[in-house]
Amino acid sequence: MNKKNVMIATSQLIVCVAIISLGLTACSTSPPVRYFSLSSPVLDGRKDFNEAVVLGLGPMRMAEYLNRSQIVTRGAGAEVKVDEFNRWAEPLAVAFHRVVSTDIDNMMDGVSVLAFPWESAVRSQVNYRLLGDVVRFDADRSGRVVLETQWGITETDSGKAVVKPRRTRYETQAGSPDDPAAVASAMNETLVKFSRDVVSEIQAVLQE
Repeated sequence: MNKKNVMIATSQLIVCVAIISLGLTACSTSPPVRYFSLSSPVLDGRKDFNEAVVLGLGPMRMAEYLNRSQIVTRGAGAEVKVDEFNRWAEPLAVAFHRVVSTDIDNMMDGVSVLAFPWESAVRSQVNYRLLGDVVRFDADRSGRVVLETQWGITETDSGKAVVKPRRTRYETQAGSPDDPAAVASAMNETLVKFSRDVVSEIQAVLQE
């Protein structure tokens, strides 16, 4: 190998080492990934009985942009921001069903709530089903959490709609817009508002 080729090879090696070094430096300075979860803030005050009415919650289909582990927020205009370093500890759809079913269960006496998906062994015990879509569930730049849903309740056996499909919107303000934990807490409160509406409708059905 002549002197010119040696110099070229040496230069290429230096460039490769520099690129690798920069990559390692970038990786070492990346912030750690943090994980958050939703939970029910409603205290357990229910008293269920052996003859309790069973409500099957779901499926409530989640908007596709929410089907990811990263926490999603709204930017300016139509911008959607995906946070790579703040993530959900479980799929948001799973958390939604779990928290809302717990909220409703804790708010009502004589009603047991099963979150979708339920085991085939208990499918025949479900008296009513709440079905619908989660159209939006996120926070904007100001920390305002918005939950938009389309939902209704049907009898399991007949398929008859006992609560006609409707579209609802709920808002809650996070205490600290830049804190994912505060946003998650506000999302919990928004789910409580939705659960209260569901409880009101179920109570009206059971009183007929």
